Amino acid sequence: MAQKILGYVELVWTCDSCQTKNPGAIKSCTSCGAPQPLDVRFEQVDPNTFNFIKDEALIRMAQSGPDKHCPFCGTRNLANAAVCVKCGGDLTVGSTSRPTGEVVLPAQSAPQPAQAKPREPKSKAASIVLILVLLSICAFGVFLLTKMMSKDTMKATVASTQWERVVPIEAYQQVARSDWADAIPSEAVITSCSLEYHYDSNQPTKNSEEVCGEPYVVDTGTGVGKVVQDCYYKVYEDYCSYEIMEWGVVDTLRLSGTDLNAVWPSRALANYERVGTVSETYTIWFSTSGDTYSMRTSNYNLYQQAYPGSRWEIEINGLGAVTSAKPAN
Repeated sequence: MAQKILGYVELVWTCDSCQTKNPGAIKSCTSCGAPQPLDVRFEQVDPNTFNFIKDEALIRMAQSGPDKHCPFCGTRNLANAAVCVKCGGDLTVGSTSRPTGEVVLPAQSAPQPAQAKPREPKSKAASIVLILVLLSICAFGVFLLTKMMSKDTMKATVASTQWERVVPIEAYQQVARSDWADAIPSEAVITSCSLEYHYDSNQPTKNSEEVCGEPYVVDTGTGVGKVVQDCYYKVYEDYCSYEIMEWGVVDTLRLSGTDLNAVWPSRALANYERVGTVSETYTIWFSTSGDTYSMRTSNYNLYQQAYPGSRWEIEINGLGAVTSAKPAN
């Protein structure tokens, strides 16, 4: 999110010694002369409006960087000062720059000492219920995993079978599509376009709309506040309808049966048609000890061995699903 600068405003700070409010740019108290403390907290003068500074010198000062405090006497100095204005101490070594970027509050809204709120005791019954629910979920998950991992091998007899084969028929034809303009294939014919919201950007671009939050004041570390807005840009781009020639399913041929000799459905194809991706599904039902199990596969060679009454060896997991099967020796 981009930060938009609207201007600069004067701030105030409160003297720790006499509680006098002083202009932000003043480096010592106008009442008692005490230096501005290192941990001074600047405040906004007017909570209802921004009285933007016109003084170019103050604006340049705010833009030059945060003030720094003398390591010898604590006096606040400009960012580019090499020696302290009060004691003449060397500021190139050991000086501390004011922190910047903190949101400045109105003077009358300065934070008050927080009152400790009494901790509300949690309901013991609610905690117990939550724990029991979590334990139940964990236990059920462990149960399912255990069942899926467990295997049981047994002898079974093929009770019945069924097959299904599907052949999609595709045609090369003109179809209507829609997409963003830069994603449309070059061979397509665009029929219409309209500007629609696509994404957000931190930078202004063509066909973008600026969206900004409420202005607020940021501490520059100089006693001058920077009024900013957090902004982003809603970018609108062409979303188009177009026509293009492509392969698509126009017919689906299906055949099914219960014998072991599956065949593929077919029909005559036009010169603009072709066969798509075919699929085949074979289901075998096994009977053992009064129970019935089923297995689906796409292995036609395995299916052809499943003649009714043949003996098989099947593997079943704890959930009753057949995980593998093969003819018994």
